[in-house]
Amino acid sequence: MGLKEELKREMRNATNDVAKEVEKHIVLDFDGHKIEFINKMLEETILVDGEVIAQNVRQSIWSHIIPYSKLKGTFTGRDGKAHKVYVKVGGFIKFHVVIKVDGKKLLAETQTLQLNPVPWNNKEAIVPYLEKQFAEHGKIINKELPDDGLLFDENHPRLAPGFGDQLTDELVLASYPKKLVKLFTEQMKNPTEATRKATYEKILEEKVISYFQEFLGHFTEVEKDDKQVQQEALWLLDQAAHREVVKFALMVLATTDCEPFKERLKLIALHEEFTGVALFALFNATERANATIWDIAKQVTDWGKLEALNFLEPDREEIRLWFLTDGIDETVPGSQAALQCADKGKLDIELHEDTISAEVFEGTGKLILALLYEGQYRQMDEYEYAGQVLMRFTKHAKRHGSTMLHFYTLTQIAAYVNEPEDIWEGRFDYNWKPHEKLAVETVIEEISRDPKWLEEAQAYLQDNPDNVSALAIVNYYKK
Repeated sequence: MGLKEELKREMRNATNDVAKEVEKHIVLDFDGHKIEFINKMLEETILVDGEVIAQNVRQSIWSHIIPYSKLKGTFTGRDGKAHKVYVKVGGFIKFHVVIKVDGKKLLAETQTLQLNPVPWNNKEAIVPYLEKQFAEHGKIINKELPDDGLLFDENHPRLAPGFGDQLTDELVLASYPKKLVKLFTEQMKNPTEATRKATYEKILEEKVISYFQEFLGHFTEVEKDDKQVQQEALWLLDQAAHREVVKFALMVLATTDCEPFKERLKLIALHEEFTGVALFALFNATERANATIWDIAKQVTDWGKLEALNFLEPDREEIRLWFLTDGIDETVPGSQAALQCADKGKLDIELHEDTISAEVFEGTGKLILALLYEGQYRQMDEYEYAGQVLMRFTKHAKRHGSTMLHFYTLTQIAAYVNEPEDIWEGRFDYNWKPHEKLAVETVIEEISRDPKWLEEAQAYLQDNPDNVSALAIVNYYKK
């Protein structure tokens, strides 16, 4: 995005902050009638019993340089008499509103306007927003966040939760994390609105992921009381209306004992925007964290699940098998998830067994397809045991291969094996042996002699002409 678009977004957000500061909705009673006055940035409205009796619409926010606005309207009361409503509203530094009916003053109110309000004012706090969803539904049902409107517009497309942190490759100035440590330290020692505002605004300047390690390095050198750290980190979690502030709070909280906040961290981790940093806190600062991380890994998807796979360890057999059977489900295609699952699930050892279960065969088939996925790079070429695994999988396919999807997996292996000699020179130097390649080709050719695969694919295409698996099988037989 260009500088112009960034400035437009900042101006829009600043304007919205001011607009929320002046928004008022006043409700009064007059002889059983409901008198309402609604003040917005570009309009003022008087309603009586739900009907508009007076309204002033402004053409520009600059029209607020006019110090006061006056509205007058009439309505007929239950006694049949006409009653006059008068409202005077405005002011530069202070917001004044006077409401009269038939000359009788019903309200006279004055409020000091904050033209530079604290950045969390008039916005919904993110963590309480997530906690409310979880309390009502037992899970996070809405992946949108309250600050989406501050980040995304026609020039800034909405990103999948957690994806924005994958795009950060710019280093911040060395002075930035040092300054932030200084501000947060002052906030801990003297927690006032001014010190909290200074830290909060500084956090908003950069993405936490871009200075994560540098900040922690400096922060560990500061003399501090863990209770003070927790107090201010929790204050930020309660108040933060911007996602980067939530991440910052989780980062500093992770430097203390987080066992008392374990359940709260688990809940926050269920939103993929925060999975990585919440798991960092759980992993580093709670007991028996791996079981907690596994529970989270089974609930998150996409970039959040990738973060969970990074932290999760196969410390027992059940988890190791989960990496093979379910670990790759609902992850990001082309990501490192497949290699994580293959390595931590010990795919090479599992397939080396003489017999495997149908569930393991099904899961390892999905995992192999993910390793074969052609994104920016093909992970199968990075996998140390590629030759062994594909040789053993094709042998197991002779017993377990029973569906069209199973044979589709074999066609993708065949396509991978059918690469030019120059590519194979590199593979033979790293993760293949010639006899493994020959064995894979031989077994796939043997299985393909059964005509049922082509017949099933052709029949399926009659009702599903665009099915990728069926088309690949038909194309395999055309060669």
